[in-house]
Amino acid sequence: MLDPDLKRLLTILKWETSRKFKSLGLGGLSPTNRGRGLEFKEVRPYNFGDDTRYIDWNVTSRTGDLYVKEFYSEQDVPVIICIDCSKSMDGAKSQTAFQLAFFLTLLHIKMGNRVRLVLFANDVFQSGRILQREQDAFVEFKKVLENKKNIDTKGTAYVSTLSTLSKISPKFTVCYWLSDFCYFEGFGNFKSLLNRWEHYGIWIEEQDAEIELPFWFRIFKFIDSEFQNSVTRNSRLKIDQQNFQNTFHNKTVVIRPELKLSNQILALFIGKSK
Repeated sequence: MLDPDLKRLLTILKWETSRKFKSLGLGGLSPTNRGRGLEFKEVRPYNFGDDTRYIDWNVTSRTGDLYVKEFYSEQDVPVIICIDCSKSMDGAKSQTAFQLAFFLTLLHIKMGNRVRLVLFANDVFQSGRILQREQDAFVEFKKVLENKKNIDTKGTAYVSTLSTLSKISPKFTVCYWLSDFCYFEGFGNFKSLLNRWEHYGIWIEEQDAEIELPFWFRIFKFIDSEFQNSVTRNSRLKIDQQNFQNTFHNKTVVIRPELKLSNQILALFIGKSK
C-alpha cells in the first residue's frame, strides 16, 4: 500500500526517531517553549531531582511547599491527519494525499503518538477510531477509502472542518492538512485554535496548474473543478497561495505528485520547508 520510497524513508526515520526527534523537538513537528512535554498535565509536589525551571511559583507561594508543573510526554501527542477529498483532488493528487497520510500515520504510531484520520470536502467524515498500532492503521485506511465514496465533493469547507476538529480534540494537537487549497480563505475566527495547536499545510498540486498558458487554451484546460464554472484555477492561484502562507507560515511543504514523494515530504523533518 505504501510507496516503496516512502517505506524506505519510514525505515530511516524509525531508527532516527529517538535521537533526532528528542533533540530537535520532534524534528520541527512540535511547538517550542513548552517545557519537557507538549501539553500541560498537572501541578504536583516537587521531588528531589526535578528540574527547577518548572517550579510553579504561584502554587509554591500559596502553599509554602515546592510544586512543579508536569507535562504529558513528548511521545504521546494527539495527531489529526485531514485529507481533502473534494473534486479538485481527484486522480494523482488524491493518490498522493492518501500515500502521505498513510506515511504520516505510520511515522507517528512509531513515535508513540495517537492518530485520527479525517476526510473532508463539503462535509466531514471521521470514524472516531484512535490509531496506536500499525495493524489498526491498515484496517482504518481501507475503511476510509470506502467512506471516501460517500463524501460530498462539491466545494471544500475548511472552516467548518476545523470547527469539527476542535470538538474532537479540544486539547493540544498536531494537525496536518493535505489539500490543493483550492479557494482557501484561511480559518477565519479560529485563529486562537491555530495558536494552541500545531498546524502543517501540505499543498499537493500538479505542476501544470501553475503554468501560465494562452488565454484561449486556459478556457478549455482549466475549467474550475470545484464549482464547474468558467473561473479558472489559475486565476485563484495567487490568492490561495497567499492565504496558505499567511495561515501556516513556515510549517508548509509543496508536493508535486509527479516527483519523488520521499524527497519532498522530508522537508517537514529537516527544518523550514518550502
